[in-house]
Amino acid sequence: MNATAATLQGSVDTRSRIALENLSIFYGDFKAVEDVNLQVRPQSVMAFIGPSGCGKSTVLRSIDRMHEVTPGGRISGRVLLDGEDIYAPNVDPVLVRRMIGMVFQRPNPFPTMSIYENVIAGMKLEKGGRKYKKDFDDLVEASLRGANLWEEVKDRLNRPGAGLSGGQQQRLCIARAIAVQPEVLLMDEPCSALDPISTLAIEELIHELKEKYTIIIVTHNMQQAARVSDETAFFNLPGIGQAGRLIEVGPTSEIFSNPKNRQTEDYISGRFG
Repeated sequence: MNATAATLQGSVDTRSRIALENLSIFYGDFKAVEDVNLQVRPQSVMAFIGPSGCGKSTVLRSIDRMHEVTPGGRISGRVLLDGEDIYAPNVDPVLVRRMIGMVFQRPNPFPTMSIYENVIAGMKLEKGGRKYKKDFDDLVEASLRGANLWEEVKDRLNRPGAGLSGGQQQRLCIARAIAVQPEVLLMDEPCSALDPISTLAIEELIHELKEKYTIIIVTHNMQQAARVSDETAFFNLPGIGQAGRLIEVGPTSEIFSNPKNRQTEDYISGRFG
């Protein structure tokens, strides 16, 4: 980014990769999320949990500036990547989305593209395709290995990505996301459409990926949050028509065993949600 970190890091813990400061998120005049403050450490996994409609996915989409693509979508406050405001006027949102990759709820490989073409799609858009084939070959192998998919597809790279199983398609989407070498991976319910075996494969992959990436995952599955995350943020909705709020954030072990807020305890224990 062009903005200098020195001018932006004053109130930011420099150990954080992502920091949200007084973040409120709007759809037109409607405030969907109010006054979120949290930090995500490098090479860690943070889970966003909470009932439906409380703003988890909305917050996630604001972190890579996808929310502003929605008609009327806007924010107030700041979203910082390594101390730099990604919503600053001189910041290119395309660059933000390269540095902060997104994996969606349902696997979405490009249906007319081969496995190979799916992986390099982002790089071809960014570089205009001006790379030698060997560079792409190496990138495809490295990305598919990074997504634990290489051994399963190395002999059929020219076949359609849409022909893979659901779990394989999701790992292909992860390979596509990491091919552009982001710093952060956002995952919005990445296992909700998958069977238990595929879910386990994705969860094991998340553990491996955090050695290189900072990961934020939205999940309704509290057992999954407990298995994969280092820290957990609990969001709640005070009432119908009101803005979602961050209620509590902390180490996952503490959130699930000894939450500080009664709302968190009630949600974890299944009293509501």
